[in-house]
Amino acid sequence: MSPSLHIDELTTVQVGDLIRAGWTTVIVPLGATEQHGPALPLLVDNEHGLQTAMRAARLIGRTLVGPVMTLGHSPEHTHFAGTVSLAKATVAGIIHDIAESHARSGFRLVYFWIAHGGNHSILQEMLPILENKWPGCRVTGLRDIGEYISATWDRVPLREGIPLARSGSHAGEFETSIMLAARPELVRMDRAEAGNPAPFDSICEQMMRDGMEAVSSNGVLGDQRGADAGRGNIYLDALAEYLAAGIRRERGS
Repeated sequence: MSPSLHIDELTTVQVGDLIRAGWTTVIVPLGATEQHGPALPLLVDNEHGLQTAMRAARLIGRTLVGPVMTLGHSPEHTHFAGTVSLAKATVAGIIHDIAESHARSGFRLVYFWIAHGGNHSILQEMLPILENKWPGCRVTGLRDIGEYISATWDRVPLREGIPLARSGSHAGEFETSIMLAARPELVRMDRAEAGNPAPFDSICEQMMRDGMEAVSSNGVLGDQRGADAGRGNIYLDALAEYLAAGIRRERGS
């Protein structure tokens, strides 16, 4: 068993030995550094991407988790202090270079995991270019973000008795609960607030055109109050199971 599943925590010798021993799948979370309302830190997408990938790697076996891409395409959030947004072309170039680096290391499956929705369309443009670019290495990732959200972000909170207006699509109960489970020391529940409870589809166009501030003055879609670490672990497990199933399909196992 690897001393860690996270490449960042291993030496180059350890990674090389694991690849030669058949640990040839690597998960790459594509995150972002962006505002998540008054109660949550800017690293929410990076943390939930890493936590999901780590849990999925344990479920699958013989799988490592690569460094998180911690900056993404987040122009709709730049009104809020601390947000860092990369141009689409920059994100595309980074995705290419990450894939190439892992392929040269000897990985046979590089799976990009979407932890920030703003990176999804860029990944979809890149996958046809990258999927078979390096002989012996397949590059793929999450393709249907709508189905993923429906199966996890929408279904699981409802199963736990949390209406979608509370769980939210950005910085609401769902992500606040995840952070209480993963990094409680970074959550300011004394500052938790309700935001815009409207369905995401009804405000998405305006948000992308005019910025998050046009639809939510505090940057929250949902309600941060009443979040719970126990539910956060349930949410993370559901995301990890979804990710693990996708990788198993790619590996034919």
